[in-house]
Amino acid sequence: MNKPLKIGLLMQGGRNWIGGAEYIKNIIFALSSLPHEVRSTFEICLLFDGKYAEPEIQEQLKNNLDYQYNLDFELEPYTFINRLKWKIIRTIQPHPEPRLSPFLNKGNIDFIYPFLTPNKANLSYRGFPWIFDFQHKYLPHLFSDTEIKCRDSYFTQISELSSRVVLSSKTSAADFQKFYPDSKCATEVLNFRTSLPDLWFKLDPVEIQRKYFLPDKLFLISNQFWQHKNHLIVLEALKILQANSIYPKVVCTGHVYDHRQPNYLDKILTTIHTYGLASQVYLLGLIPRCDQIQLMRHSLAVIQPSLFEGWSTVVEDARCLGKKMILSDFPVHLEQDPPGSVFFDRNSPEQLAELIAQWWEKLSSGSDVDQENLARIRNIEEVQAFGYRFLEIVRSA
Repeated sequence: MNKPLKIGLLMQGGRNWIGGAEYIKNIIFALSSLPHEVRSTFEICLLFDGKYAEPEIQEQLKNNLDYQYNLDFELEPYTFINRLKWKIIRTIQPHPEPRLSPFLNKGNIDFIYPFLTPNKANLSYRGFPWIFDFQHKYLPHLFSDTEIKCRDSYFTQISELSSRVVLSSKTSAADFQKFYPDSKCATEVLNFRTSLPDLWFKLDPVEIQRKYFLPDKLFLISNQFWQHKNHLIVLEALKILQANSIYPKVVCTGHVYDHRQPNYLDKILTTIHTYGLASQVYLLGLIPRCDQIQLMRHSLAVIQPSLFEGWSTVVEDARCLGKKMILSDFPVHLEQDPPGSVFFDRNSPEQLAELIAQWWEKLSSGSDVDQENLARIRNIEEVQAFGYRFLEIVRSA
């Protein structure tokens, strides 16, 4: 009998990038959803360090993992001698992280993700990198010169050294080929899907709405307060509607700090004050994910105005719930194309205002049990397809 394939998954994200952590979490849930005869052919190992050790996520994952490794205790420390040794290793053989290799060998990891293993390197394990998006190519004004150089350097390394790279959308895969036309690195498209605990569907969304002292009727935006998430266009749309005596309520959840644009939240707060929207816009900040999902269930609809995404987690969350969505016409949103969605020109507050006004009048608050049940049935199939696709990529290494 062949031994199970040992798959190592490197935790991403943290509080400053919730989408990265959700990405890895959803891969684990997708792999765990596969039938026993398939699931028994591999083992799932989560690799994390203290920076990414979110207790809420670890609690959700504990029954889906075969192994957990805290790299703070597993890897050699950053001493002068070790740094010198790793530098020498990198000069002999291109390698993105020689510090990790001894652990991967010791742990008998067969495949590590997301991780760049040079195509010609003689290693006991394989791995493919993941490029989340090419936002810095399209919105360079949102990045520092150092961040742009760092991303370009890493993506160039991938294009030159890796046999394959994983991207979350056909749009991103086309971008890779556009920006690295001479690369021999093959692209693999992996559309991720969200998995939500069954327990969350049994909770009462009204309790969470009341917990945060929110109005009964509300739209929800669940994006971190990064400039490319485009919150300001929603404020512009609400200002337009005010002139017509229409006063929708919008609740925003997500981390309120953008390290690239530290003054962005101040700009949002100033705009809310200037436009007189304080009674219509509720900024909750980063709240527990369970609470966020309950607010999504209770909302009239989800608004996702983002200017750029690799593949939107918020869209996948709403898809899970059978929730209606108002989406910017960014190509990835069009590619995701969830049921019950409408699109607006991402630079047109007028179009957005018109859609908000229509749904504010037409839709009712609260979870739609029938739509949720249909969405959950679809979600089971979609999550398994996601798991099989990831496993296909792993086994191609």
